[in-house]
Amino acid sequence: MTQCQPDCCLEELGKVVQNLARTLQIFERGKLTRHGFTMSQCYTLFSLQHNALTMNQVSEKMNLDTSTMTRIVGTLERDGYLLRERWPEDRRVIMVSLTSKGRQAAIELTEEVKQFYHQILQALPEGQVENVLDSVTMLLRAFEQVRPFCC
Repeated sequence: MTQCQPDCCLEELGKVVQNLARTLQIFERGKLTRHGFTMSQCYTLFSLQHNALTMNQVSEKMNLDTSTMTRIVGTLERDGYLLRERWPEDRRVIMVSLTSKGRQAAIELTEEVKQFYHQILQALPEGQVENVLDSVTMLLRAFEQVRPFCC
């Protein structure tokens, strides 16, 4: 890749980011959804893997509006993966947590992801892993700064 000024690489950056997004979507569809979950359901399970969250926190973490998140959580609750409970200190707040079935599903999905990224690491040129991580982190920070999905 050639060195360029910020505006000279717009088209190239767009193509690379779009290609990366498509590649990840193909992986997700091929590997994760074969477990019977939608991608939104998978990411919901991931987001609750380490602790219970309020519905608002899950919505923010998933970058989805509350009504969409309510439908996703409702389906996962119906299927026995999540539990919704009112928070005792403030009955208006709904806490969402994984059931044991949900924890097991999250563990299996996480293992799929780890295996995939292990293969990616193996395919990177030797000595370049840190450079790739730094570059992807920098790109992600730029996306967060622009906040393309924000109000």
